[in-house]
Amino acid sequence: MAGLLEFIPNVGPTLSVIPPALLALNEEPWKIAAVIALYFGIQQVESLVIVPLVMKSQASLLPAVTLVAVVFFGSFFGFLGVFLAVPLVIVFQTWIKEVLVEDVLNNWQENKKDNQEQEVSSVTNSKSESSVEKI
Repeated sequence: MAGLLEFIPNVGPTLSVIPPALLALNEEPWKIAAVIALYFGIQQVESLVIVPLVMKSQASLLPAVTLVAVVFFGSFFGFLGVFLAVPLVIVFQTWIKEVLVEDVLNNWQENKKDNQEQEVSSVTNSKSESSVEKI
């Protein structure tokens, strides 16, 4: 059940602690604390270790960038910032890659190559003209 609720972002893992806590209440009351502590530990490992590693492999987003984004957006935009931190960073990274790298820098590189080719051809033409004048 916890695995299925994991597919609901942010709310699912929290809801997944309710059934085990209720079952622990049937056994002994101290087990509720153990279930919640285990839940908290698992969630921390998942959110601080597993999710950044998955983001690195699937979205080419470094784990440190994921963690810094969550802290940064959370501090400035609160609870909503924590929800939207990683998607916004991925959108920003894609935008930078497409607009800056693909459009601007590639065009700049092509213009630079064209200018170099024009300079080389003008130098070659001037040398050939001077050699013709000498003959």
